[in-house]
Amino acid sequence: MSEILLTIVTVTKNCAGTIGRTLDSVQAVKRDGIEYVVVDGVSSDGTLEAVRQHGALVDRCLSEPDSGIYNAMNKGVALARGKYILFINGDDELVADGFPAVMAALAEGRHGIVCATTLVGDARSPSEVLVAVPRRLPFFNTIPHPSSFVARDLLLRWPFREDLRIVSDYDFFLRAHLAGQKFHVLPVVTAMHQRGGASGNVARSQAELDQVRRQRLGWRYFALNAVAGMYRWGKGLVGGLRHG
Repeated sequence: MSEILLTIVTVTKNCAGTIGRTLDSVQAVKRDGIEYVVVDGVSSDGTLEAVRQHGALVDRCLSEPDSGIYNAMNKGVALARGKYILFINGDDELVADGFPAVMAALAEGRHGIVCATTLVGDARSPSEVLVAVPRRLPFFNTIPHPSSFVARDLLLRWPFREDLRIVSDYDFFLRAHLAGQKFHVLPVVTAMHQRGGASGNVARSQAELDQVRRQRLGWRYFALNAVAGMYRWGKGLVGGLRHG
């Protein structure tokens, strides 16, 4: 049996309307050295039937109640055998073109976190292009998780916080950044993301982001907020002068 380099994990619950395209996109990239794990929160809409129809594509499927998406993602980490793990949601898709470059980087084994680009919306005319910018993590959530390949040992060392409902992936990436973990960014696209779901709750998302930044940054939280405020003020001033 060949060594498993990458485990792709999909966490689902009642995704029957979208899971088909996710499964098809995984089929397009799966080969020796890649396994696929599905963690389902006891779907009742035909999601599991769609998964089973893809036969040998899915190496392991767990369906049981969970306490939230990050509880399910931690279960996926426990089930994974790959050196690296990629999470792709049941309404998102992988983009095969960028995978050769990523797999080559993973095979080198020198990077704890390898980041590619995620497109939002439609591949032909995306509404957003999400490129990882690790240095900005203390200010914003700047790592697109659908195109982030993370060493399994890091996810075992720092499990996703299950008290958070929306931004536990940001908490993980900020924690890794503050611990000195290096991010290797590749200029290739590996995922298509659709906005919505829990992350669409802007007020709750912002509240959790502030909570995480306060907890992880300590006194630096206030200093960085002051810097960000001055930057926004400066941009506003310059804009006003240009239009004055």
